[in-house]
Amino acid sequence: MTSINIRIMNTDTFVKEYREAFGMAAPLPLIFCYSDVPYAETGKEPGCFLKYLRHAFAGTPVSLDQENITCGGGRYYAGFTPMPDHVPAFVSQKEKYKESAGLVLDHLKANGPLPCRKKFLNFIRVDVADSFEGMEGLLFIASPDIISGLCAWAFYDRNDSDTVSLLFGSGCSSTIANAVRENSNGGYRSFVGLTDPSARAWFGENDLSFVIPASRFTAMSETMTRCCLHDTAGWGRIRDRINAVRKTVPAWADELNCAITVCDAEGIILYMNDRSVQTYMRHGNLIGKNLMDCHNDRSKAIIRNLLETGGQNVYTIEKQGVRKMIYQSAWKENGKVMGLCEISIVLPEEIPHYVRG
Repeated sequence: MTSINIRIMNTDTFVKEYREAFGMAAPLPLIFCYSDVPYAETGKEPGCFLKYLRHAFAGTPVSLDQENITCGGGRYYAGFTPMPDHVPAFVSQKEKYKESAGLVLDHLKANGPLPCRKKFLNFIRVDVADSFEGMEGLLFIASPDIISGLCAWAFYDRNDSDTVSLLFGSGCSSTIANAVRENSNGGYRSFVGLTDPSARAWFGENDLSFVIPASRFTAMSETMTRCCLHDTAGWGRIRDRINAVRKTVPAWADELNCAITVCDAEGIILYMNDRSVQTYMRHGNLIGKNLMDCHNDRSKAIIRNLLETGGQNVYTIEKQGVRKMIYQSAWKENGKVMGLCEISIVLPEEIPHYVRG
């Protein structure tokens, strides 16, 4: 495994240019890297380690090692352990992703993970990171519209047919192992991933991954402001579609100390601020999902009534000792109901009440 020295812009500059290119509605990517000291104390969650990524995308760094990665395949693709003996037969006979165990072995000889000499694999959202130093790659989880922009950016300065590649492999292979191997070769490929059905359960139906290895990022960091992502009508239309909710949600809402969730008139979730993402992170990425799929019949009836009447619904709840006020209201444009906005506020134990004349 080769550590790539990233001699490029700082993370603040990248975030600024990425926001200018994709807009505020586009989720920021994660930096992933290896280290001997963890970036954070991360507990153990059974199953696929990709579940941890929702914490990192919500702004909390994640550090994984052999102890808190409970999946043997995950430990292997992260580079921590040799391949478990059962993997070739499991992939071919149980999962039926390859015709034979021999095909699995042949694939892994060419595209398998490289062993890691360090103890921890860290994920940190780019705006939380101090720098790109020691990075293995940038991991984006995004919609097809955003993936199209990332592909256009990657294609801008290269004609190689494999500039953007999609390889067979597990979710942890496509998000981690491909980039690590590419870095070891000083390569130029970026990778589309999360086509593994076993991994898709932890991500939204419209989500794919895009990974830019450190060895490629040095060059790409110089072209983002020169390619079609800036000042072209074609990309401008897609950017507007990605950021349609920004017509009604101001940027200051992102870091407000209450959870804000916005849906359209069909109940499709358009926007969640940082606190909302943290509140519902156990459900994964909800952008693009329908509110009706997340509620019981009584709540569905209330949602339909609010959308029909343009009204509001206000109540308080208590869960696990935490009291909240929930304010739900229709949002409108030129008097027409366009959807719903829900604001969830954690209430202190005592609230001053003033009666003023």
